Amino acid sequence: MKAYWKQLLVLLLLVAIGVTIHSSGLRGYLTFEGLKNHRSVLEQAVATHYLLSVLLYIMLYILTAFAVPGALILTVAGGFLFHTFTGVIYTIIGATIGGLSAFLLSRYLLGNWLQAKYSSQLEQFNSQLQRNGDLYLVTARLIPILPFFVVNYLCGLTRMPIWTFVWATAAGIFPASLVYTFAGTQLSNISSLGDLMSSRLVISLLVLSLLALFPVSWQKLKGLRG
Repeated sequence: MKAYWKQLLVLLLLVAIGVTIHSSGLRGYLTFEGLKNHRSVLEQAVATHYLLSVLLYIMLYILTAFAVPGALILTVAGGFLFHTFTGVIYTIIGATIGGLSAFLLSRYLLGNWLQAKYSSQLEQFNSQLQRNGDLYLVTARLIPILPFFVVNYLCGLTRMPIWTFVWATAAGIFPASLVYTFAGTQLSNISSLGDLMSSRLVISLLVLSLLALFPVSWQKLKGLRG
């Protein structure tokens, strides 16, 4: 019974944090317009307090993994504030730590109970995930059909190893992070967020996802032929 109370307290704490963030003025900054309007203030803050700015940036990115909107804007801001390569590094660190935190929270609140209660029904699914879970996750990160935070929580409900979740998340978000971080260095030439979502970018991410899934598809095809 004590375990359920601990889980409930963790859930209530998470809800309280989300409500606080959504009701604060922070969301006003996590927009494309907010970024452009406050660019001089942000530039000065980074120049004066670089280390603190990096820590705050990573902390904000960690929060986006818990259903807080603004990950795309933060990625663009990373390029604008820290330049391309360092911006990508900070983005991947924040996104991976945040994703792992949401993953572990989901596993603690519901995942372990779900796996224990429905172990026989989930046996085949877990076996498939053990063989190809890393490729599935890389693909889900490359083409974000599901929001980033949703994938974090869903993976926490499975038996996916922690290390697999970490490296597949970092690898999967790298291509898009690089593109959007570079776009942030060209902020003055971008008039709207829609300018970032070019057809060429979407096609590139789709091709990368197909390549990531190719080994699984090839295995399935060989199995059918056999």
